[in-house]
Amino acid sequence: MTTVLFWNINKKRLIEDIVYLCHENKVDILILAEAQKVLSDAEVLLALNSRKRNKYLAPFNPSSRLSFFFRYPAESIQLVYDAGGIAIRNISPPLGFDVLVVALHLPSKLYRTEEDQKFQAVRVAQVIQQAESRVGHTRTLVIGDLNMNPFDIGVVSADAFHAVMAQNIARKGSRKVDGKARKFFYNPMWGRMGDSSVGPPGTYYYSSGGYANYFWHTFDQVLLRPELLNYFSHDNLKVISQIGDKNLLTDNGISKSGSDHLPIIIKLQIERIIEND
Repeated sequence: MTTVLFWNINKKRLIEDIVYLCHENKVDILILAEAQKVLSDAEVLLALNSRKRNKYLAPFNPSSRLSFFFRYPAESIQLVYDAGGIAIRNISPPLGFDVLVVALHLPSKLYRTEEDQKFQAVRVAQVIQQAESRVGHTRTLVIGDLNMNPFDIGVVSADAFHAVMAQNIARKGSRKVDGKARKFFYNPMWGRMGDSSVGPPGTYYYSSGGYANYFWHTFDQVLLRPELLNYFSHDNLKVISQIGDKNLLTDNGISKSGSDHLPIIIKLQIERIIEND
């Protein structure tokens, strides 16, 4: 089981919460956004590795916006791309096939229009496809703070992420638009919105004064290429709202004592790839 944790910690020194989540969930890949100004890699590693046999490493963190920490040997990790809010690593676990992990921290709606975000998403999608060509496979996991909801045009558009809500559609692999095949992502975060979802109604809470107010947003997302769907279970995708005895929620949204984003965890049973080969 490969376990990935992403958390935009909003420049807060949440080291105890990070360590608890990693140890409690046996996290293999930790990805932090908005951490480097308040937590150095060395400080995070010292806390993660305290009194634990499984040592974390932090190779290749050139980005000022995203930090990776791995519970894998250094030779299992390949830096593929790292610029701005896009950080891509090809992971070769001791068991299982390679997985391309794409971490994102895209521009906020506070500073970008919907059109800006859509154009940015088109560029990111092109970077991902170039990375897939470079590593020679499309077992791709995208995880991070997209600063868009699953229904926003930058997420669903065919020339952007092309992320759909239904597995049976995603499993088709692609569809043709204007004569060109456009690859799908599957977006399980559609099932993590609203009161009927498992866990909180979203990952980010903001109450605006405008006429249209969603209150809850699902900015922190996981996208999966169809090639990974056989190794994914909805039970293994969680939006975290409780860390030990600490409740991250209040009656009116997310607690101000921590980050304004909730962490997300996904587990992939990629060891089954070897068993089924």
